[in-house]
Formats: sequence, structure tokens, C-alpha cells
Amino acid sequence: MSEKAEDIMQDLALRFFDNRCFVTHEKFKKRGFVIHHLWYLEDDVRRENYPNGEKGRLEYLTDLRPMVEHMPSRFMLLKNGVHTRIDHPRNGLSRMKKENQMRLFLAVMMTKKEPRIIKKKHYKRYGKK
Repeated sequence: MSEKAEDIMQDLALRFFDNRCFVTHEKFKKRGFVIHHLWYLEDDVRRENYPNGEKGRLEYLTDLRPMVEHMPSRFMLLKNGVHTRIDHPRNGLSRMKKENQMRLFLAVMMTKKEPRIIKKKHYKRYGKK
């Protein structure tokens, strides 16, 4: 049986990334997580250089694994939604000027929000009306 992309991700998540998203600390799942490059090297392995779909993802992760093993500090395990917020081509935070990023983060940290009220659903118990 040949290795799958999910197997490579699981292996890397366990060995190098505490099996959780760096930002949310959500436990790794086989879907919805990505390996994020903190910085790129010349001629680096980039997902955009591989075909779409599972076959391309497997090829990409197969080529990426030795790089993560060699220098894990250059990568993070992130939930895909978090990764999109960081690195989206148009709206990603990493696309902003650094001084604007700092002001945005300061604004977020200074903003006080009311605690969120979670409305519990009331269910009728069996046998009671």
C-alpha cells in the first residue's frame, strides 16, 4: 500500500508541530491543515508548482517532507482558514505593509468586546412535556 498525503501530514504534525495548529491549538485532523512556510529559499518547494488535486498534493508533500525534517523551524502547521488569513493573495495579512500590520494588531489588542453569550438550545427530556 503506497503512502497517502494525509499520512505524510500526520507524520509531520506529530514529529514537528505538537500535532496541533500553531495559532488555534486545534488538534491535527487529516483534512483542513497545511504546512506554512515562514520564509522561502531560492528554488524552494512551493505548492503552486504542483498539479491540483490529491496526486499533486502527494507529490508536493513528498518533496516538502525532507525540507521540514532538515529545518522544522522554517515551517508551521496551520489550519487552512488561519493560513488563508495570513497568506491570501489579495487579503492576507502578510501582504500588508509591516507598519500597517502593527497598527492593525494594536487596534485588535486595544479593542474591548463584550463577552459572547452562548444561547443553549432547550430540549425536552424524554417522557416529560
